[in-house]
Amino acid sequence: MVESLIPKSAFVGLDNVAHLATGGESPMLRSHSDVLQQFMQDKSSGEPARDLQAQVMEQARDKCATLFKVPAQDVTFLSSATEGINTLCYALDWQSGDNVVVADVEFPSDILPWANLRARGVEVRIVRNNNWVVSEADILTQVDENTRVVAVSQVSMFTGQHMDVAMLSRGIRSAGAIFLMDVTHAAGVVPVDASLADIAVSSCYKWMLGTHGTAVFYRNRQTLPDLAPPFLGWASVSSGGGWKDPLDYQVHNNADCYLAANPSYISLYILNHALDHLLELGEQKIHTHSLALGRLVRAGLEPFNYEMMTPVEDHRRAGNTCFMVAGVDELRKALGDLGVLVWGAYGDFGRVRISAHVHNDSEDVERLLDALSRCQRGV
Repeated sequence: MVESLIPKSAFVGLDNVAHLATGGESPMLRSHSDVLQQFMQDKSSGEPARDLQAQVMEQARDKCATLFKVPAQDVTFLSSATEGINTLCYALDWQSGDNVVVADVEFPSDILPWANLRARGVEVRIVRNNNWVVSEADILTQVDENTRVVAVSQVSMFTGQHMDVAMLSRGIRSAGAIFLMDVTHAAGVVPVDASLADIAVSSCYKWMLGTHGTAVFYRNRQTLPDLAPPFLGWASVSSGGGWKDPLDYQVHNNADCYLAANPSYISLYILNHALDHLLELGEQKIHTHSLALGRLVRAGLEPFNYEMMTPVEDHRRAGNTCFMVAGVDELRKALGDLGVLVWGAYGDFGRVRISAHVHNDSEDVERLLDALSRCQRGV
């Protein structure tokens, strides 16, 4: 019996539901409502509100730095992981003949910013999966002296594969390319070492138990010391000349130089609170928990003969277990009617994603398998 790490009663809407859809949207902690009340109180305090909000941002920054194992000064908060990827994309001086290396099963936002550079003569090299597995060696084979960026997710949102980040880091850095790592499906459920990357981004509304509006952006000061911000606003600068000399300014000497305007403070209040729960549990305990549930899911799915996408080995998995099936939208809706929440969202591709996190237990897995059996029998 695998027990939940945080009781279902601590979350909103889980009383009669097996919520196995954290890879798309995590359930909300009930205690977030207290945080929202605090945000409203702080925001209503006039000019001091900015200092109160800034204090929460600094707390969240320190906690994210702990989770990502990097200096806090190298972390900031943008509106989304997509904004973080585009920040790197537009910060570089691209030349015709440069190339970017990505895998075919990446999230669209990890691919499309680079696709937009093709009109400037930049080649986008797509590494193809083999039976849903992307080989690190195949990625590194595509890297050469003209490679500017290699964009890889630590954990694939589409297949659930957990990449060998250390191997990729060594190979990409030895070639002189920039390693952009999307840790959206890793942060909060498996250990993350962002220092192995040059840029790391993460959404916060999935495994980090936060919500939309804020995302982690990390710039490795040691490997990218001169990466100038491509966009500027009042929040990018530490000082300025005011109305007397409006063109005089100095950007922040930390990662906030990439922050052009106010972050989503309300989202940061929620994230700051969520991080308390994750850090208290510890990443290894959460990782062990998700792997145990994933093994139960995998074993229970065998009789259904689905085309499994997620590798079976523990070191190749995180919280997601994915399989292909015909009629994915119909199956997702049927499971929902039976009180089991999974994620499809990419119905044209036929993939179902089952995500096990801190609120899940083995009873959720049993309910999933029973619901799948009923759907298969048409009951």
